[in-house]
Amino acid sequence: MRRVPVSVVVPAFNESRRLPFSLPVLVAALRDFPGAEVIVVDDGSSDDTAGIATRLLRDLPTGRVIRLPWNSGKGTAIRAGVAAATGEAIVFTDADLASDVSDLPLLLAALSDAEVAIGSRRVGEGATRPYVRQLGSWAFNQLTRSFTAIDLADTQCGFKAFRRDEAKVLFSMARATGFGFDVEVLAMATAMEYRIVEVPVRWSEEPGGTFSVIRHTPSMIVDLARARRYLRQAGRPIPLRAAEPGGTGPGPGGRPDDPAAGADVIPLDRGHAQPAPISSGNSLRSSAAEGVARARPSSSG
Repeated sequence: MRRVPVSVVVPAFNESRRLPFSLPVLVAALRDFPGAEVIVVDDGSSDDTAGIATRLLRDLPTGRVIRLPWNSGKGTAIRAGVAAATGEAIVFTDADLASDVSDLPLLLAALSDAEVAIGSRRVGEGATRPYVRQLGSWAFNQLTRSFTAIDLADTQCGFKAFRRDEAKVLFSMARATGFGFDVEVLAMATAMEYRIVEVPVRWSEEPGGTFSVIRHTPSMIVDLARARRYLRQAGRPIPLRAAEPGGTGPGPGGRPDDPAAGADVIPLDRGHAQPAPISSGNSLRSSAAEGVARARPSSSG
């Protein structure tokens, strides 16, 4: 299976209204990474999320849509997308693009020195959020630190990047299905002594999100307890390696009881379009470095 420089996974639940605005922006940003892959995972939506994503990605040779059979949670959707991804780097971002996708080159460049790079709204001053959301984020971060001792300023920003092999290992082991999956994945990464760096990103609150403090907080606390258990059990780094594409398994989720195992990969009608060739010199590091150079303002003039 041919690998691409970067795969971007977009979990989507009832996002038919926002995808027409966000997906074209994402696709345009990925022009700096020839051959980049976009995977939209429809998490059992009751609207036309899958159909709209299919139409929007029709002209992208490396665009894919995966439809889960029922609503299974953000963590499950991202796990299915990561399992299907072929990129040397694997990124996930929210469907509303609350994180400024123009910061993607900075996130990818950080993978030159770390296995995991996470966008942070609490490092730097690029985030615009209502006070109540800031307070809730701070409270959950304090709870995370007390449960797990993970020393990160922002575990919940929906903009994270992983080196390919590490992503495949972490998400194949993950069990959290909902919004608490971030902490679980980061706890496993910490237990396995992966290097994690935080990258300041620009972020703006977008209306219409599906997170509910009352409905989702209890399950997130359960996920925190699971993350705490991982760290307690880890006496030393776990020498695991990712399986190569094409191996046997029950499906995208990797487990027989996983809803992602029943996911439908929706073919996109592109006529006779073929994937764009990937230059042998187009490595992740060089692509990221070029993107960073474009993203930063020139000092001349």
